[in-house]
Amino acid sequence: MPVEFSFDFKKTLAATIYIASKEVPELTKYKLCKLLFLADKYHLVRYGRIITGDNYWAVPHGPIPTRTLDILDAIITVPTLCVWDQQVITFKNALELDRRFENPRFKSTAAFNAGELSQSDVMALEKTISKYGHMDFEELKAITHSMYAYKQAWSRRPQGANRAIMNFEEFFEEDSDAVFGARDAMLEDDLLRKHFPAHQ
Repeated sequence: MPVEFSFDFKKTLAATIYIASKEVPELTKYKLCKLLFLADKYHLVRYGRIITGDNYWAVPHGPIPTRTLDILDAIITVPTLCVWDQQVITFKNALELDRRFENPRFKSTAAFNAGELSQSDVMALEKTISKYGHMDFEELKAITHSMYAYKQAWSRRPQGANRAIMNFEEFFEEDSDAVFGARDAMLEDDLLRKHFPAHQ
């Protein structure tokens, strides 16, 4: 059974606020999702876990964090609060949406809560922003499309489908940042979570 993580709303919110507070240019939902993916991948191959706990799917525009993208889509498209869940409301209150552009852009309106993220989480986010934050969406799309895990997932998609789940085990392949032992730690932790779910 493939490795699974549990979506961590508080950490995902903190990571999103961190990125959105760094004056990243043209921070659309697409670019934000790419940066979260790259930070999650960087952290996984070094420490054996991702920051957000989200599931990643390969779609035509590249990898997407499914739960996070659903929340961002709701902020952009749902007109009234009455049909939103609490997670969407919390995200909306932490972000400012600039609708002057065809693809609205995000900026943080909330203070970053350092207590929600580990030092390694913040380091991974900072490294990602420094390396990729200045790139536009098309550049990030090209980079993520070239990654082994994306290509493998896309090649496995059912005929006629436009998405396929990505396997975290494949994030380590062809990655120069991968640290020896991190993949084994991820597999061991996943086994423990599945055998002892009550202790998560």
